[in-house]
Amino acid sequence: MKVLFAPSIPWLISQNEHIPDSGPDPMPFFNALKKHGVECKIIDPYKRPWNPFAGKDTLLQSIDLLRALRIIFKERDADMVISVFEGAACSLGALRWLLPSHTALVLWEIGLTDWKLRNEIINFTLPKIDELLVLGSNQIDYINNNHKKCPNISAIGHYIDTNFYKQVPLCPNGFILSVGDDVGRDFQTLISATADIERNLVIKASRHAPACSRPNVRVIRERIRHLALRDLYANCAMVVVPTNVTPNACGVSTILEASATGRPLIVTDNPGIRDFVIPGETCLLIPPNDKKALSDAINFLLDDPTLCQNLANGARLFIDKNCTCEIFAERFAHALQRIVVSKNQK
Repeated sequence: MKVLFAPSIPWLISQNEHIPDSGPDPMPFFNALKKHGVECKIIDPYKRPWNPFAGKDTLLQSIDLLRALRIIFKERDADMVISVFEGAACSLGALRWLLPSHTALVLWEIGLTDWKLRNEIINFTLPKIDELLVLGSNQIDYINNNHKKCPNISAIGHYIDTNFYKQVPLCPNGFILSVGDDVGRDFQTLISATADIERNLVIKASRHAPACSRPNVRVIRERIRHLALRDLYANCAMVVVPTNVTPNACGVSTILEASATGRPLIVTDNPGIRDFVIPGETCLLIPPNDKKALSDAINFLLDDPTLCQNLANGARLFIDKNCTCEIFAERFAHALQRIVVSKNQK
């Protein structure tokens, strides 16, 4: 089975320039898919001047009409085209009548926001694709209830490079760490909840963390390398993932990274991440926007090293059972094979 990936941002550069152990390796996922009979080819968005939105907003960049025409006319033997987020699926959907009849059009992940333009593009695109693959099962009902003429939707989960993010010993005297750049983070509640806690707090967030003048709070806004991020996980006592209630899987990357490195976790009970945590086994779960509950949970972990170790071990075990590259690739390949079979039977 030949599958084309049309990502919203360039992927080939990161593959071609990857240095071993400098960050998560993008290749094992595609190599694992090949073991399951899936031949992959990546077609990145074009650069300027061929793509006038290149380097700008990723949604507009990924619509890329020239790339869509290339896929349609030069990749006619593809069994499937996978649009990573909705941009490429929008342009391909508009030209769907030109695609070979056997080629399935699949959307992998979707931007669930209140941005009007994005929602209009999603509503235009969804009726024109064969299936939508999302991270979390909560998204299925949300999308069906908020968008019209939806295709079949399947929750596919996610994966993490467990060779790069390895479990390391706990650091009980380390700082409290929170990581995340997406708009759904609730750093203000975290800062308020730690006001009476003497332990240092480190927040890695380029855009959405509020300023804080407390001497024991450090906000890292500059971009850092993956190795530096891994060091932050290794040297923290715990990881806190505070979020607002969102339909998307807000915080999932941080949860997977922290779980893989064996960090005690405190996570907001947000529907989008429930597929990636087991309360009491891989993390402590707290209500959204609850300063007292968060403060109590942090103090609880600081005072209970046995619980910290149990959560760390449980989190890594969850990753090993559900989110390794090989396990996810097998799950992903089976989904793609099912979609192609269904497409050919119509």
